[in-house]
Amino acid sequence: MRVHFFLYLVLTCIFSFRVNLGFTMPPANPADSLQQALYTHAQRDTVRVQLLNKLGRVYFTSDPGKTTLYATEALHLSDSLQYTEGTILATRNLALVENTRGNLDKQMDMTLTALRLAEKNGQLHMTGILNNDIGNILIEQNNPVQALPYLKRSLKIKKQFNEQTEIAKTLNNIGSCYMQLQKLDSALYFLRESEHLKLSMGNTRGLGFTYENMGLIYLQKGEYETSQQYLERSMGYYKATENQAGIGKSWLNLAKVNTLLQHYTIAAGQLEEAARVNVSQKNAKNEMIYYQYLAQLDSSRGDYITALQHYNTYTSLKEKYFAVEKALSIANTREKYESEKRQRENHLLKAAQQIHLSTIHQQRILVAVCAFLLLILLVITVMLYRLYKRQQELYRQLNSKNEEVSQQNRIIMEQNVKLGSLNQVKDKIFSVISHDLRSPLAILEGMLFLLRDRKMSTEEFRTFADDLWRDMKNTAYMMDNLLNWASSQMKGIRTKPDEFEFTGMVRREIELLQSLARQKEVTLTHHLQQPVTVFADPDMMKLVLRNLISNAIKFTPGGGNIEVLAHIKGTYLEICVQDNGVGIPDKDQHKVFSNIYYSMPGTRHEKGCGLGLPLSKDFVELNKGAIWFHSQPGITSFCFTIPLSEEDANQQGHMARKKKQLL
Repeated sequence: MRVHFFLYLVLTCIFSFRVNLGFTMPPANPADSLQQALYTHAQRDTVRVQLLNKLGRVYFTSDPGKTTLYATEALHLSDSLQYTEGTILATRNLALVENTRGNLDKQMDMTLTALRLAEKNGQLHMTGILNNDIGNILIEQNNPVQALPYLKRSLKIKKQFNEQTEIAKTLNNIGSCYMQLQKLDSALYFLRESEHLKLSMGNTRGLGFTYENMGLIYLQKGEYETSQQYLERSMGYYKATENQAGIGKSWLNLAKVNTLLQHYTIAAGQLEEAARVNVSQKNAKNEMIYYQYLAQLDSSRGDYITALQHYNTYTSLKEKYFAVEKALSIANTREKYESEKRQRENHLLKAAQQIHLSTIHQQRILVAVCAFLLLILLVITVMLYRLYKRQQELYRQLNSKNEEVSQQNRIIMEQNVKLGSLNQVKDKIFSVISHDLRSPLAILEGMLFLLRDRKMSTEEFRTFADDLWRDMKNTAYMMDNLLNWASSQMKGIRTKPDEFEFTGMVRREIELLQSLARQKEVTLTHHLQQPVTVFADPDMMKLVLRNLISNAIKFTPGGGNIEVLAHIKGTYLEICVQDNGVGIPDKDQHKVFSNIYYSMPGTRHEKGCGLGLPLSKDFVELNKGAIWFHSQPGITSFCFTIPLSEEDANQQGHMARKKKQLL
């Protein structure tokens, strides 16, 4: 083993020396050299694990099947050798294969497993790489807000090691985050930093990703010719590195740009190339996008019948894709639960077996001691005493084991309850999405499709614009409440209290909601004149205000009035939102702040998901306040309190003492 490893190091040094001297010999294929090294090194040791993992990393873009074979062998061999670094790298390679197949949830689970193992063993270098992988997965799942912390943590770690290649990858991914957040100038800044590093190192594999992102940014900006140049450059690098997944995406992106440039024949050919590449890739997401772009191309060429057929195919694939994603998520959750359950059962069985073996061992000792005690009376007395002590210890151990088993059973029951709660959260989320969110989005999608294809005039669209805007605004508020509620149920929410001026926040929120009130012909006013500083989490208070005011608008008919009032009571500020709407029936008032998720349609049939008021209650109480309401037909008021800032509270206390002295 040592001889082979020494030869491998010598060959590596010779190759590096030749490159540094500027020799013009063509570089060898890294896969071929690694294959040769693996062939000559048949010993099942850590060196073979390293070669298998390097080969798997080389092949994952061009031949994912080979990567799976190499990574699986490396994983089994690492487990038998207890080689942690090999286990981490093999798990990561298998996760990357799942990415090429579009299985993002499975890739996330495997990457998190590798990250936990790296953190546990203090492998800071791999921790930086895996944080970057998780950020990249979240980007593909259109979740840039959660991706950014992982990527910034990865960049900080990589800068400690000064690895320019890895730094360039993370800079590219940060640029992708800002692109999804529509901060295009920031995205271009990070992508150009990544491009500069990759060009200086000759990193052809990475340049394909960077130029693809830059092309997509210029596509969003409407600079189609510039976008086309970057996407063609990206295609060249993908072909040079045999990145089949990248080639497939490039054909799709180029087809979209050429459709917008009205180069319809070129776009059609590029879509055919994308379909050909995806035959081997079998990427469900790319197939869905293919039919979407094909429908857009047909519509642009005036072939509306074919466009509708392709659009229907796209819609069907889209529903199937998200159904598969949902099924995979549920299957992964069930698999985790079953695995953990089996592990606990194994621990319990091992503990019971250990107790049984210990009992048998003690019994054998007892028989031997009794036989020996028959010979000598004195020894009998001593041994009986010792036996008594041993039995006492055994009973103590048995009691201790029983307590441990009981504790484990309680843990299992608690986890079952927690899993049931998470399933309720999941069911609620899917229920709201399927019943309350899909309808307005489907209406908007259909109207925009008709408007784009000139099957509906602008004047006809305007007649529906106000109702559509109101529905989308309500849907956006519902989505905010749903996401905040799901986060509080699944991960818990920590407050970030700070001192801020509350009157200005009320004015801004009322300005944002005025258009919604005017649409319903409802008068929305406030009576806050003097600035008041409070100590609370501003984002939470903003959501509470928005929920209470939008609820008042929802249940107040045209011609009604809504007032926002505030009073200082001791060291707290009391805020009330009062309306003269339909009110809450007596029989339903106990449901308002409960976990029953009570909801009813507004005066113009506005929908809700029943999460706003329970979530507002949680946020107010987390900020050391209280919330309540009074309702009857014709007048309803929702009130809550939040603590004043230290300075305002002291000022109020001083005024109260001065008033008391005067009396």
